[in-house]
Amino acid sequence: MKKTIITLVLGTFLLFIWNAVSWMVLPFHSQTLNSLPENVLDVEALKQSDLKSGVYHYPGFPDSQSPKAMATMEQLLQSQPRIPFMVVKKEPTLLFDPVQFFWSLMINLVTVTLAYFLIKKLSPKNPKSIFLYALALGGIVALISDLSLMNWYFFPLDYTLVNLMDRIVSFGLLGVLFGIYTFKNTSDG
Repeated sequence: MKKTIITLVLGTFLLFIWNAVSWMVLPFHSQTLNSLPENVLDVEALKQSDLKSGVYHYPGFPDSQSPKAMATMEQLLQSQPRIPFMVVKKEPTLLFDPVQFFWSLMINLVTVTLAYFLIKKLSPKNPKSIFLYALALGGIVALISDLSLMNWYFFPLDYTLVNLMDRIVSFGLLGVLFGIYTFKNTSDG
């Protein structure tokens, strides 16, 4: 039990540290995440609008699904820029909100716990099989999340690949932890 708890804590912080390094130290995310120029968005109009915090796209779907409305929508998509995915937060925010760091740790804890229990069922266990299984889990997560987002919301390939690699590296690190510490002398290893 003690080894399990230590694994979950170490894994949680391992993912947290990897995310910090990936986003704050390595250049890849900053090279693929672009800021809108100041003059593109009318911030005052946005503040004054009745727009609520949420996920938006532009142009939005027409109220009617009639052939005429859909044809107009197709013309708009051919003649102007499209924003397929945009998150708006109208309330004040902090650049580095401590609450977000807390939730990041909690999400990491759940991720590590789920990966732990999946890999615990693996038989036989050896460092190589554990590592490859963990990489496969990361690949599945990347396929269902990052590649789907690229497909439906037009995320650019470079942005998608960086995020995909984040998933695979994260699960690879967990595979190393599980292989050399957690399940190191198991009876089926």
